[in-house]
Amino acid sequence: MDKYFILALSTLLATGKALFCKALGTGQYSKKETAILNFKALFVAFAISLIFVADEFYKLFEISTFSIVLSVFFGISVALTQIMQSKAMGNGPASLVSLVYACGFLVPIFYGLVFWNEGVSIYQWLGIVLLVVALCLIVFKREKGGKLLAWLPFATLAMLGSGANAIFQKTHQYSAFADELQFFLVYSLFFSSLFTGIASLLIRKSEENEPTLSKKQRVIKKVVVPLCLGVCVGLLNFLNLSLSGKLPSIILFPVYNVGSMLLSSLISALIYKDKPTKRQGIGFAIGIVAILIVGIF
Repeated sequence: MDKYFILALSTLLATGKALFCKALGTGQYSKKETAILNFKALFVAFAISLIFVADEFYKLFEISTFSIVLSVFFGISVALTQIMQSKAMGNGPASLVSLVYACGFLVPIFYGLVFWNEGVSIYQWLGIVLLVVALCLIVFKREKGGKLLAWLPFATLAMLGSGANAIFQKTHQYSAFADELQFFLVYSLFFSSLFTGIASLLIRKSEENEPTLSKKQRVIKKVVVPLCLGVCVGLLNFLNLSLSGKLPSIILFPVYNVGSMLLSSLISALIYKDKPTKRQGIGFAIGIVAILIVGIF
């Protein structure tokens, strides 16, 4: 499959993931219902992942203990990140949530600087400073002394989770078991679905009233959306794996990260009418420039 076609498809899948996360998070659902919906999505992603290793299925039972143990932590992190992203998307504009979520790539940068002796260029430091400026414009309101936005805690946790996911994956690739990556991802998605499944069983049913839905809305919310989200998550993991090392960052980074961010922002604004304020729009534009600087240089 052509690498540019894979890149375009990955960008569309990342956009779909963000929008389906928003659809999943829109509505006042209990913690139990949220866990159930995310379990459905992650189980579908796990099922999709099995397709990619079907011709080497036997190797799933030959994987190292290191990969399995690390996949447990990675899987739990993926599940928590998924839930927090859904909550953030459901409570705020997709453009701003996507920007904060995209900042997760800073976590492995700083982790690599401290623990792996990886360097950070002067341009990357400049990009980081611009990101701070952008986030200040986005996050703080002028009224009521700069009150923080309601979606920020969820988006921040999703961002940290995204960064942690990158660290787990990079740790695996720095190990002696790097050739087990695709099987590592299968186990990770399995543990993600298992974690959310157990959580959905342990969480007590809330006495709070669930939103009233028609039969059609219920099918869309509880079947179609988790199914589509799971397909996006499952395909995205393995398509991005196939892109690894095939494209230069000057092409891969802008198209995938910024492209999916802009597409999800545009579509969400049309569907959900969640346009940012002028001040936040300026912050969003500065943030895109900052992410490009950090990613390319």
